[in-house]
Parts: sequence; C-alpha cells; structure tokens
Amino acid sequence: MEFTLHALRRSTLIRFIATVLLLTLAACSQSSDSGKPPPDKNAPRAQLSIGYSLLYQEADGIPKLKWIFMFKHKPEEMGQVTNDLVSYYQQLVDTMQRLSKRYPAMRIDVAAMSEIEGDEREAIGADLAKDFAPLTGKTGVEFEREALLMLYNALNEQRHLTGAMVGLETDPALRKFLETTKAQLEARYAKVGALLNRRYFTQ
Repeated sequence: MEFTLHALRRSTLIRFIATVLLLTLAACSQSSDSGKPPPDKNAPRAQLSIGYSLLYQEADGIPKLKWIFMFKHKPEEMGQVTNDLVSYYQQLVDTMQRLSKRYPAMRIDVAAMSEIEGDEREAIGADLAKDFAPLTGKTGVEFEREALLMLYNALNEQRHLTGAMVGLETDPALRKFLETTKAQLEARYAKVGALLNRRYFTQ
C-alpha cells in the first residue's frame, strides 16, 4: 500500500494535538487560573497570547512522549531524530518560561481553544495513546511511520504558527525569539520529512 505525506497530514495533525493536550490537561487547566484578566480576544496581543500558549502547551507535551520512544524498538536514525526533538522541545519550554517572566507581553497561560474542542481532542488523544502503548500498541514500521508523522505534522503546524505570529509581534526581543524558533522548527521539519520520504514512503 502506498502512502503520501499530503494524504495523511490533516488527520494526523488533529490526532497529534489531541495527544499533547491529553498529556498536558492538568497543567493547562491549572495555569489558566492565574488570576490575570482575560485580554480582548480581537486585539493583536490577545491573538499572540493564544499563539504563545498553544506553542507552549504543545512544546510542553512532546517531552512527555519520551517514555513511548524509550520502550519501542526503532532504527538508530529514528532514535537520533526523536531524541533531538524531545531535547529541543524541552529547551523551548524552558526558554518560553524564562521569557514569559521577563516580558509580560508573552503570556503562555491563556485558553488556546474552546472547552468542547478540548473534550473532543482529549477523546481522540485517548485512542491514539492506545496505539502507542509500549506493550500493546503498534510496533515496527507501522509505529515508526505514525510516530514520525505525528512529529512531522506538529512541526508543520508550529512553523506556520510562529510565522503568523512574527507579523503581529511588535516587541523586538519577542519577535527575535519567534524568528529564531521558526527557523529551528523549519530545519527539524525538513529533517523529519526527509527521513519519512527516504525510509517509509514510496517515491
């Protein structure tokens, strides 16, 4: 059976976000009760706050998938890619936490979606978590391909997210952060895509 990145991109992205939100549900609900007044949703800064919060929540969720990769047999090349991504996202989380304390304009604690969207994606994420369970979930090439697609689509969504945010950000330091982050995401997106095309897809 032939697979293409284009055909699988949309559905896999939704499933990925669901998994991340499932893993970070407790942390996100706690941080949303910060006591800060909600910003005007139509203001550019409010849109940036949603973007920063979404980026932070996804970045914070990916390192929590480390246990999945640890207990699954995988080729050395895939192991290098996933280890790099887990480390990168942990560094991104640390950087965003530090910047949010230094620059009040960066908020990483606002609700990134409606309650019903969160409930829907949590349910989808629970199904995906079963697929990736260490002992009972998918293994071999099927696991490798789906895990890499999950990361590939996350990187694709995030590189476009940061690109959209750059156009709205007026703080020079935060704009520089977004430009740097976008470039880092672009590089990793290309690397994962190349691995998928080389090992897991029919040309």
